[in-house]
Formats: sequence, structure tokens, C-alpha cells
Amino acid sequence: MSRETSEQEQAPGAVSQPYIVRVSRTFIYISLLTSILLAFTIGRAARIILMKGPRRALLAPHDTSAMFVRPEHARPSLPHPQLIVGKEVPRTLYTAKNFDTAMGASTASVYLEKSVDSASNSVKVSNDQKSDDGKSFCKADQGGDKTCSRGGSGNSVDIIAPNNSDAALSGEEAPHLPAGQHLLVDIKNVDGTFLNSELRLAQAMVDVVNQSKLTLLSYHCHKLIPMGVSCVGVLLESHISFHTWPEEGVITLDLFTCGSGELVPVLPIIEELFAIPIEDGNAADPPQLLWSHKLRGFNPEPSVLGDDLGQFVLERSQMDLKVEVASTKTKFQRIDIYDSIDSSARDYLSYMKSLDSKHTSYESLHPELFLPEREVYLDGVLQSTRYGNEPYHEALVHPSMFSHPNPKRVGIIGGGEGATLREVLKHKSIEVATMIEIDEEMVSFSRKHLPDWNTCSDIKGSAEWCGDDTRARIFYEDGVAWFHDRFSDEALSASNGLKEERFDVLIMDALDPQDNVPFADILYTNEGFIKTLCNALTDNGIIIMQLGESAENLGPPEEISRNSKRSFVMHVFERIGFTNVHVYEEGNCHFRGPWSYAVAMKSNETESLWYRSSAEIDVEVRKRILPTVSGKPALKNFDGTLMESYQNPPKSFELVYCRATPVPDSCKYLLGHDKIAITPEGRKLYDPIIDRHSPREGGICDYVSYVMKRGHRYDSLPQEVKMMCN
Repeated sequence: MSRETSEQEQAPGAVSQPYIVRVSRTFIYISLLTSILLAFTIGRAARIILMKGPRRALLAPHDTSAMFVRPEHARPSLPHPQLIVGKEVPRTLYTAKNFDTAMGASTASVYLEKSVDSASNSVKVSNDQKSDDGKSFCKADQGGDKTCSRGGSGNSVDIIAPNNSDAALSGEEAPHLPAGQHLLVDIKNVDGTFLNSELRLAQAMVDVVNQSKLTLLSYHCHKLIPMGVSCVGVLLESHISFHTWPEEGVITLDLFTCGSGELVPVLPIIEELFAIPIEDGNAADPPQLLWSHKLRGFNPEPSVLGDDLGQFVLERSQMDLKVEVASTKTKFQRIDIYDSIDSSARDYLSYMKSLDSKHTSYESLHPELFLPEREVYLDGVLQSTRYGNEPYHEALVHPSMFSHPNPKRVGIIGGGEGATLREVLKHKSIEVATMIEIDEEMVSFSRKHLPDWNTCSDIKGSAEWCGDDTRARIFYEDGVAWFHDRFSDEALSASNGLKEERFDVLIMDALDPQDNVPFADILYTNEGFIKTLCNALTDNGIIIMQLGESAENLGPPEEISRNSKRSFVMHVFERIGFTNVHVYEEGNCHFRGPWSYAVAMKSNETESLWYRSSAEIDVEVRKRILPTVSGKPALKNFDGTLMESYQNPPKSFELVYCRATPVPDSCKYLLGHDKIAITPEGRKLYDPIIDRHSPREGGICDYVSYVMKRGHRYDSLPQEVKMMCN
């Protein structure tokens, strides 16, 4: 181009020509395809990096080389799930996602499958290992997603018949509520070889499921490097899983079901199959179980496993020992007995030493001091304990017995364990001790599993079992009906003579008044029944009953609390002819709180004996209690000093009594210093204020002298107080 021409093109005002680019259709198609391929390549590379990591991503093309091929392990075929007769395989879809776990030495999945051949209705299982013909039952894509077709080939399952054991779960179908039971089990001192054997562990898991009458849909196991096995099984009812530490001899297992059956009976099966002792030829500690049972979810129906039994025993996982001694269901109630050692109260090692009779340690010479706590539950509610046995029953029996001048005939309402009868038979004056217990199975069950409660072998002249004592009579009848037939107003007026001689002392050892069951309502809110008990007593007779856990200092008035039945009984005593009522408590019953009792008297003679001094009571104990064969004291807890402590009502009863509406007059005067007179008619039979400040040394009369010195006039005192302090 010439310079002249260039200057013309660059001259101002010159018009520029537009650029025109011509692109062929072929070029567009090639560019679009290239972009798609590039995006796919980048996405694929990103996926490999995320799934396998940068290092494996770089070597991905060589995954088939020897360095990345997992060596074939000689592994036996794992046991197949089995189906119990009468159960059908549910319609399910099996989906799995497998990741390449470098730490796993091997993995395997086994599942239950129903054949699509409806005519044969055969049940089969599949295994993602190779079958005998080399074909795989489950197909997996490159990402590890696995889907198993229904009706694939495989070996038929053995159909097993349900055994007759007391294992947890029945085969009956029940509605699957949004609730369940969770059993957590930890076992130590287990054989390490067993804990590292995938086959033996898988077989144990399958056996637990079978013997528990559950349905195992599938399970998956990993054998880890260098050792350890983890397995998880999917149940029709929920799941089962475990993990092992062979070098530590430990396995942890959990079983969750949403069925209607209970899981606690499965524990012996788990212990038998998984608690394998160490086999090294040396002395080793036996396997030890720690376990916990919890109710989960939202169940509209209350369960006995959620009451005291669950709170005090089943849910607690840190007990060194927790063993079900026996459990049964009678026509009237469910009974559970457990042995336990709580590390905060007793020592497990000392208990183990006490079992070793080959050595002369203190523990082995005195094993009775290191026994586990034994607790008795009726319908899930704690009723009695080994270490509270004597304190509870002695507090129930002896205060009333020593308040009577000469008790010959004693009636016991309830008392199926036999311990109340045992305490009554310790008295020399007893001619007839009558026990009315509705549940005969409870008596037999207690005789077998609670021998310490009902043995009279150490009482001179008695029997091995207290029920065989010649002075004892046992009626297996409804106590309410028994007394109504003999001592109701109608029965007494209709008969020519008494069907039954009256009693000097009646002892009611039945349900707690706080129990929310119909029979507790009959016992404690039926004024007619309580009237028959009054009719059944002699003129100077005494009735005593346990009233459940003591009141709380900050509790509301009993009339509007869960203790309303207890309040009702106290008011009934006043209406039907008793002259004196006292409440007291015993704090050593091992009931997680002090326990309360009430005694009602028909005469002032027994009232005066109630207030005897500790020395007088100790003398009476020596005179009136039978000697023992062993020479040991017959009474383990009760003595004169303890009886003196019973003579004053607990402070908590005074406090809740004064929170009533309207406020009792005694509370207004003695606590508020108000000048309000209490007429004899206004003084209530049950009045813990007057009872706590009775005319004894340091009592109300000393208090009267004190307030008069401070300017109160004598004529302003309540009439009842004037009469007591003149």
C-alpha cells in the first residue's frame, strides 16, 4: 500500500467498512461437541477427586494394577437369615451404597429374599459374595450403588420353628406404634479370637435374632484391619448391631425393636452367645455384662417397665451387677425380682471375693455382708428390698405390737412376701396370726425366690417356712370380701355369733395409697371397708398400715396431691370410732426416700403405752420376743430408742397439714401465736401439730410457759392445752 493511499484512508471523516466473519455450520457443531466433552471430562475428574481423593484420582487409570487389587481373602460363607414358622417375609426393597474402605479387610452383605414364585412360596436368601456357581446375586454399578432384584437365585432358607423359651418377642403381630424398646449391652473379658471371627460373630447375631423370635431382613459386616468386626442387621422390627475390640476383650451391642414383646428376656440369650470366656489356659476374669434398657418413642399406653422398675434398675447402665432373678405374671399382678450392685453403694470386687471359698479373706468368711441388693417389684412398683427388709417390716409390725398390753390375735392384710408374718411370730404372746392374701402364686413365688423374707428357722419353736408355724393361718382370699363377710355391720347384726374372733392388732401390708390402680382405691377410699376393720378389733385394738413415701417439706396439702388417699384414711379414722391416730416414718427401708406409717388406736390405754420411754421398750423387747436358735438378736433394727423417734410425727407432715384450707386452729395458735381458742370439739383426731408438741418434756407445756412469759394471757390458751398442762 502506498503512503498516499494510507493517508487517504486515515483522513478525517472517512467512513469505515464493517467486518464480516463467515462461520460454517460444521465449525459450530464441532465447537458445541468439544464444549460438551470438556464439561463432562471436568465433571468426571471432580467426581473422582471427591469420591477417591486426590492421590487415588491421579492413579485411577491404574486401579486394576496389582497395587490396588485387594487380595482375595479365604472367607467362609456367612450364615443366612432364617425365618420362623408362621412368619411371612415382608415386601421390602433392598438398596445399599458401598464405599471403598481401605481399612476394611473384607465386607459382606446377606439378606432375606422371597421368591417371586407364588406357587412354591419358597423363601430364599441372597449374599453379595459369589455363589457356588460363580454368579453374584446383587449387581453394583461403578459408584457402589447396589440393587438386589426380587426372586433372584440363591439357597433356600431353613425355616425354623419357634422355641418354647421365655425369650422376649412373640411371633404374634401387633400394631407398630411410634415407640419401642432399646437394649444396650456392653461385655468385657470376652475371648479375643471369638471377637475377631466374622463368621462366629455373624452366626451369634443370627442365633440371637432367631431365638428372640425376630425377623432379620438383612445384615452387613466389616472385618477391620488389623482386627475387629462391625455388623449391623436390619430387622423387620428395627435393627441390631455390634462392634468388637478383640485386643481389649470388649464387645458393645445394641438391639432396638418396636414390637410388642419385651427385650429384657433376650439378655440370657445374648450372654450365652456373645459372652465367651477367654480361652488362654490362664486364670481370667469371667465375662461381665453392663446393660441398660430404655423405653423409646411415644407410647400412649403406660408400661410397668417405665415405673420404678425402669427408673431404678433397667435404665441404669453403670451398675456393676444387674441380674434378673425371676419374673412371672400371676392372675393378679406381675412380679419382678432383680439382684444389683450399685458402685455408689456396694463394692463388686468385695462381692466377688465373698464367692471365693478357697481363700480366708474377710469377704469369704462373711459373705452375707456383701450380697447384692435384691429388689421386688409388683407391676413395676418397688415393694421390698434385701437391705430394707428388716427396717421396713419391723417398723410396720412392732410399734403397734408393743403399744398393746398383750396381743394374742393378729390379722395381716396382704403381706404375700411372708416377712410381716415373720415379724408377728417373733412375739411370745401370739396365739393366732391370720394372713389374708389374695394372690397365692405370690406367696409360692416369694417362698422360692425370697427365702430370707419368709423363713422362721431362727425363731425357737417355729418352722422353716413361717407359713408352716402352728400359730399361722393363711387365707388366699380377697381381704376386702373376707372382712366384709365377717365384720360388716350387716354381718354382725345378721349372725347369732361372731364368725371370727376379733383381733388385737390388724396390720395392712398392701399396695401404696399413691398407686393409681383400682384396688388401691378400694383399700384406701372405701369407708365401709375401713369400718369393717374397726369392727374387727377388740375394744383396745390397734390398726397399723403403711402409707407410702413420706410427705415433702415443700409439698402441697395432701388433700389435693397424689397423697389424697392417705388424707382420706386419716379423716375416716376420726369418723368411725378411733380415739388416737399417729403418723411416723422410717428412713432405712431402701425405697429412695423415707417411708410413712399410720397407727390408729381404740383406747387410751394403748395410747399411754405408745409413749413409753426407750428403756421401758427395751425391757419389753427382752420379755416379749422369742429367743433365736443362733443366739443373735431377733430384731435387727427396732429398739427403744427407735421407738422414741416414732413418737413424734415427721416435720414434713406438720408443714403440709398447716397448708390446708382452711388453716387448722392448732396451726394458727402454735405456729402463728394467734390468740385463738381450740375447743375440744374443734380438736382433730389427726393433728401432727398437737402430736409433735405433746405434754412431754420439751413439749407444748414448756412452750406455753415460754409464751406466757412473753405477755400472753392464760385464758387465751386453747382449752385442750389448758387441760394438758394443768
